[in-house]
Amino acid sequence: MPHSTAISREASQLWLKNPIEAHRQWRSTLSWKKDSSGTDADAPLYTAHSNNLYQSFWAKFCRWLAAGSLRVDEVRQAHVEAFLDSLRGRADAPASVRTMRTYLAEIHRVFTHLQAIGVVARNPASAVLERKRRQPETRFATDPPLPPGPTFLAAYERMAALLFEEESSQIPNGWTPARNLALRLVVAECGLKLSEVCKLIPRNITIRPDGSVVIRSPGHRQVEARMLVGREPLAKALQQWLAIRSTLRVVRTRREREENARISNRLFLGQADMVQSAELVGGGLGAACSPVAPDLAERVITSCVKRTLESLGHEAAFHGPQFVRNAYAARLIASGLSDADVSDQLGMKTTFTARAIRGKVQPLPESAT
Repeated sequence: MPHSTAISREASQLWLKNPIEAHRQWRSTLSWKKDSSGTDADAPLYTAHSNNLYQSFWAKFCRWLAAGSLRVDEVRQAHVEAFLDSLRGRADAPASVRTMRTYLAEIHRVFTHLQAIGVVARNPASAVLERKRRQPETRFATDPPLPPGPTFLAAYERMAALLFEEESSQIPNGWTPARNLALRLVVAECGLKLSEVCKLIPRNITIRPDGSVVIRSPGHRQVEARMLVGREPLAKALQQWLAIRSTLRVVRTRREREENARISNRLFLGQADMVQSAELVGGGLGAACSPVAPDLAERVITSCVKRTLESLGHEAAFHGPQFVRNAYAARLIASGLSDADVSDQLGMKTTFTARAIRGKVQPLPESAT
């Protein structure tokens, strides 16, 4: 018996007997650059946080299957659709389109693997995914509404400057006000997704002699890597933050040290005592900080953006970085860019997002261009 066949049979049995554990083992071998054939063995692996997140998606699906006494090789298209319909959001309302899309993407990815190793004859999620792709308008059915008017981002940026002054007066010797200002402006000025902001490192930032800044976005699973240019206010905010950041001492937790975790070099840092209780290595805290893990970075960024939106009178509980990203896209559309050019700026592989937003965009006044 060929060795590869034996491995496939062993893997198949594990997927049928314990699909959650099989998913965990399989996920730990994947890289974020690997294509569907799984050939890029040298690419960086997904972080532990990402693997845990995807495992939680699959585990929830498996618990739903178990409640219906279904094995993974018995799943059909109707089961996938029924599971997505069962997902709930706030106040027991149906889950958002974005949430259902995220679960569907992982279910489709797993069944693609199961089909490749012979556990299932076909991918039951393929038809569901294809149907949703043919109905792009539903992708935004429950997304936050667009900001009121094309001058929203200018007001947002002015509020970011006011909040910087306020936070600086409250923490005269603190480093978080400079970080918060840079965070707020990079979301508005470049329209980056939350996951992209999390992945930025100092080397992605280049301050140019003309006062602008070049940001090389590393991209993410759903968006392409690309180069963006920011205006002088963002350049100054990033330059100020980078200068302060260079004076901070990174503190690793004892658990990170024992597990020999990779040392992070994130652009945006978080307070050390927010990362891992009080087990810190390297002395007292003082002005020390810790690398921002993806989940912490999301909380920090979202909190900064929501406070800015709240100060502008928006319902911050329901609006976050995606709200500002949509506003960024709206400004590009109102300034005359085509759907294809807008999609390139957003890093999107299709023009669905640009086309969905275009129908809601007001013409941009000359004073706002």
